[in-house]
Amino acid sequence: MDWKKMTTAALASVWMAFSATSPVSAAEEPVIAAEAPSASEQAQMTPEEALQAYIDSGYKYTSKRYGYSIVCPAKPTVVPLSVLFGDNTEKGDVLIFRSNGYDIAYGWIVMVDAFDEATLPPDITKQSEDNQKAFIDKFMKSSPYEFVRLTEVDGRSGVYAVTAKEIEVDTNGDGKVDEVMTAESQMVRTFFRGAYGGRFGVMLMDNPKLTQQGIALYEFGLLTFQEWPSSMQNGANVGKKK
Repeated sequence: MDWKKMTTAALASVWMAFSATSPVSAAEEPVIAAEAPSASEQAQMTPEEALQAYIDSGYKYTSKRYGYSIVCPAKPTVVPLSVLFGDNTEKGDVLIFRSNGYDIAYGWIVMVDAFDEATLPPDITKQSEDNQKAFIDKFMKSSPYEFVRLTEVDGRSGVYAVTAKEIEVDTNGDGKVDEVMTAESQMVRTFFRGAYGGRFGVMLMDNPKLTQQGIALYEFGLLTFQEWPSSMQNGANVGKKK
């Protein structure tokens, strides 16, 4: 995944769409910059400068409980992942930037222990093309994905995937597709390892449909993700990593 090309292509529309200066709540548009650069300034920006502008104007959210930080386009409303799924075994945070009542219009899910150790080989981006293709094929079969590609987050192997809009369903278990269902929305999911061995999944919710602006902000956020060497629970240092 060439993050630089993708973020550069979407940069102009991102500045245009998220340039408000008013305080942000969960029900308002995310803000990427307090003062959006002019069109000429945008055209002259390198990918590195664009990312730095995002970092300078963004909000750095740090999870003391799970030991990570990520720069957001605005200060999010944060709820435990277990609340969203109604399952106390799920670990992570839901960062909400815009909502319609109880429905999340734009947000990111940061999932901890998002995949089993053997699911994502730490050196998969360094392996042969044949091995990489076999891995992608297997990954696509694990869930209804429309697009899967290998990437790197902070120099470590990862998988970038978009969930399918149309899902083929075998309704009677005979091994044949009987029906095609249309999903109400799609998600972008990125799975990767942190600097200290954490297994993270960062997922984009952009409803009712994925937008170029929403994806660009999400990708900028991924570029700022950092895992810290320890996490806090109930005021105590736990899970300290070497």
